Amino acid sequence: MEHIQRDIDSELGDLFPGWDVVRAPRPAPDSGHSSVGVSLRDADAKVNLMVEFTTIASRARLRDAANALVQRQAGEQGAIYVLASAFISPTNQQILREAGAPFFDFAGNAWIVHDRFHIDRRGFANPSKESRPARNPFSDKASLVLRLLMSTREHMGIRQIAEEAELTAGYVSKVAQELERRGYLHRKHEGIVLRHPTDLLQEWVYSYRKRRPTAGVNFFVPVQHADELIGRLSQARVAGSDDYVLTLHAGASLVDRYADFDTVDLYVRNLELADAIAAELGGRAVERGGNLSMRVPYYRVSAFFGKRRLGGLWVASDVQLYLDLYDYPVRGREQAEHLYNRHLRPLLEADDTL
Repeated sequence: MEHIQRDIDSELGDLFPGWDVVRAPRPAPDSGHSSVGVSLRDADAKVNLMVEFTTIASRARLRDAANALVQRQAGEQGAIYVLASAFISPTNQQILREAGAPFFDFAGNAWIVHDRFHIDRRGFANPSKESRPARNPFSDKASLVLRLLMSTREHMGIRQIAEEAELTAGYVSKVAQELERRGYLHRKHEGIVLRHPTDLLQEWVYSYRKRRPTAGVNFFVPVQHADELIGRLSQARVAGSDDYVLTLHAGASLVDRYADFDTVDLYVRNLELADAIAAELGGRAVERGGNLSMRVPYYRVSAFFGKRRLGGLWVASDVQLYLDLYDYPVRGREQAEHLYNRHLRPLLEADDTL
């Protein structure tokens, strides 16, 4: 705690040049945070701060801390409550601004507004690399738990999840513990349910963005347009297999089309299947200019989880389509947001008050 207090004193000294920063012997509230009372003094005024230090494990935990801080501020007239952390990313800074929660970090970012001052500093990078969490809930196998929990707003039991995802109950329990640590899980006697699922999805997008590249092949099939190619796929022998799913714009077009596209993208379990599909359709391998792209997915198991039969073909789940489309360069974000608004939002935002 002492080193945190020293960092707080140092950062406040940088934020308030010309003011005396005096640590106040003020009792800290029972809030679960490390709290430091500080007085800022200049020739004309004295302003008391109650600085609450927190680590940011997730957006969910940040929202909880911000909401608690704003509630405590509402009952306090003698001090300004301020949230502090080692580093607050630009996205998390915006969350705090929208919540009305003053903040600063030890990198130099800050937002504190008072009738005596207005501090708004941004753009300072993280001075130290964050440590990696013990368990990644966005890994291939762990994401099966997320996919199931995102499919319902009802509580699910650990054994029920394990059975449906074909995982061990012990493994599901460890993933649940990590989600709970990050503030994304609510427990009741009948099971577990996600809280802040929209924030969780955005953290998942960020994690998925850093995924490793996977092996793939491109083909040109002599058709007039992508819709014709999808029609031919639905009549091919592969249509009866369960070792592929349509993704990106081709998959989204069978769910809720929003954007035109020129390429049909498939996930396949192995590249031998890709060669067989291309041969049946009369396609030839090309380096560029293809209209049929097939690759083994980063999520070798979970990319196929939750697939559904549409137009005679297997299509990836809405969550997988959203992940794939979000950063796709050609109208991907538009299609992803359309899918979210029409299909994911009604479920994920149905009740986010837990």
